[in-house]
Amino acid sequence: MNSRRPKDGRGAFGQCQDAAVKLRPTGLRQVVNAVTLATPLGLALARAGHATVVRGPDGLLLALDYRAPVPAPRAPAVTVGDVVLLRMSSAELAARPQLLAHEGRHAVQWACWLGPVGFLPAYLLASAWSWFRCRDFALRNTFEVRAGLVDGGYVTSGDRTTVSRRSRPLPRRRSADRRRSRRA
Repeated sequence: MNSRRPKDGRGAFGQCQDAAVKLRPTGLRQVVNAVTLATPLGLALARAGHATVVRGPDGLLLALDYRAPVPAPRAPAVTVGDVVLLRMSSAELAARPQLLAHEGRHAVQWACWLGPVGFLPAYLLASAWSWFRCRDFALRNTFEVRAGLVDGGYVTSGDRTTVSRRSRPLPRRRSADRRRSRRA
């Protein structure tokens, strides 16, 4: 038996769905994101958005003061491969240290889902599902949940609001209501 394989038998990418940055070698993530062209795509977006690219923690590339309206015009940060497109300065980022942990988990997700070919359609589908379930693109999006909603700034740690299995009430059945009113 291979000694490098986890004891639970899940293999090299067995824990990808958890997207824990510290459980995965940074070099492997960087190679996969480069080969799948996710990181070059992120660098092209950073250049188009007139961002200043600097090296960040865990092999991430931080594109500070990103100004382009796409992708996600209201989001303070978007990760594409190993590039974190930040609509803030380094001083503003220093006030939100958990944001980089959240975005680092997205970099792992990009690698696990093999870059633009797998991650983009899966993320968009998860966003649509989240919108359908609770009228919010992130709260029920499995990628955002696994990256950490609190770290990403979607909810606060003291927030008592929970996302239930069905956030929207079921529509009332009118035919059943009519039958009841006829009997009464």
